[in-house]
Amino acid sequence: MEVPRAYQRARRPEEKAERTAQILDAARALMGERLDSSALSLRALAERAGMAKSNVYRYFESREAVLLALLSDETRAWAGEVVGALDAIDRQAPRRERLDAVAASVAALTARRPVMCQLLSVLPSTLEHNTSFASIQAYKLDSIALIGGLATAMRGAVPELTLEQHARLLHHGLSLIIGGWPLARPSEITQRVLEETPELAPYAHAFEADLREAVGLLARGML
Repeated sequence: MEVPRAYQRARRPEEKAERTAQILDAARALMGERLDSSALSLRALAERAGMAKSNVYRYFESREAVLLALLSDETRAWAGEVVGALDAIDRQAPRRERLDAVAASVAALTARRPVMCQLLSVLPSTLEHNTSFASIQAYKLDSIALIGGLATAMRGAVPELTLEQHARLLHHGLSLIIGGWPLARPSEITQRVLEETPELAPYAHAFEADLREAVGLLARGML
């Protein structure tokens, strides 16, 4: 496949940033269609982005590096939405009501970002493999900064918890997303088993409701 000239001339920083964004937009579109990171190949990604597969390697070292960068973008956008929702919480409301509002906001805004949730669910098992030290380090440092900003916003709504406690709450919340998302999206045969076997009701998971309840319980426990 011949590489388009436009991409060969992408040498200036702004041109490279444009190509990087183009690749991430293609990855986001493909993930949104299937929510299956394992099915997203570099060939499919390159075709969607309108460039040669070899050109993708100019900007990303591997498929996993692309998805890690996409996860970083998605998480950053999610964090901004959560901060906006937390700012709207009534500071004069009773403490229990404010805690419930925080849990509800975090759960609802998380559930609205299926691409982020899917990528988080495979972060330790897939995305942090076949990826360089520098890429993983950059992602982790970016995550720490986001958690710090979110913890500050959460403390503004619930000052009864310390900044460290809010950061720990977010840390545990991340684990809940990683584990809860795949549980709420079982295989087709497992879904049928759950639907047709009433005594297995405890194994049925509703992602947003489960996350809201768990975050709320953790927050109240920390008090």
